[in-house]
Amino acid sequence: MIYRQDMYEQTKHLSVLFVEDDVQLRRRTVEILEEYFYCVDSSMDGVDALEKYKYYYDSKNTYYDLVISDILMPRMNGVQLAAKLYTLREDQPIVIISAHTETQYLLALINLGVAQFITKPIQYQEMLDTLYNVSLKINSVPKKLLKPSHIISLNESIVWDKEKHMLLNNGVDVALTKYEIYLMSILTLKFEQVCSASEIINYFFLHDIDISAESLRGMMMRLRKKLPENTLSSIYGMGYRLCSI
Repeated sequence: MIYRQDMYEQTKHLSVLFVEDDVQLRRRTVEILEEYFYCVDSSMDGVDALEKYKYYYDSKNTYYDLVISDILMPRMNGVQLAAKLYTLREDQPIVIISAHTETQYLLALINLGVAQFITKPIQYQEMLDTLYNVSLKINSVPKKLLKPSHIISLNESIVWDKEKHMLLNNGVDVALTKYEIYLMSILTLKFEQVCSASEIINYFFLHDIDISAESLRGMMMRLRKKLPENTLSSIYGMGYRLCSI
């Protein structure tokens, strides 16, 4: 059994993002976490969590020390969320909350790198014991230099440099046309979000370039061939979305 003071000594400088779609469970658990961690944020599902995770980095130039997530959630489950987080920070400490009926997901999570699990229904002393051990590991490892905020990773080897307006494959420049550079600029401004055709056309117009919806589709097709598969998608009736894999 971990004593309260011992727990606090390990967690008082750490930040945590708690992801759970059950409102009552989320509120109750956040109240407990706030007794120990200096910063506790919460999200209702994986999509919301990913947005908060990126916003936290953009605003503080650092990642959450710890992410705790449920598995079964609407829009994006815990497995998908963990995979997304590892593309942004490969050593992100993640603890998964899992019911005994969700064992089919555990192998995928273990293969991703998740090594710590808390069973449902949550026994809070068990949770604190687990978080104490995880916090010990976090505090024992010197923080690595973080990826610059102007670098957007599309996969393990291909990134977009927002400052230099360059697409790089293992550090080597991928040749883009002037229009493709404009496309990457507007798509990365709304990274992981849908960017409508009208927004893109207006962005070009602001740079004194007049394009049609038909020419935009052709430009997107050519750009898609230079990007990792499945990173640039067309959302029918809505627009285009650039995301990492």
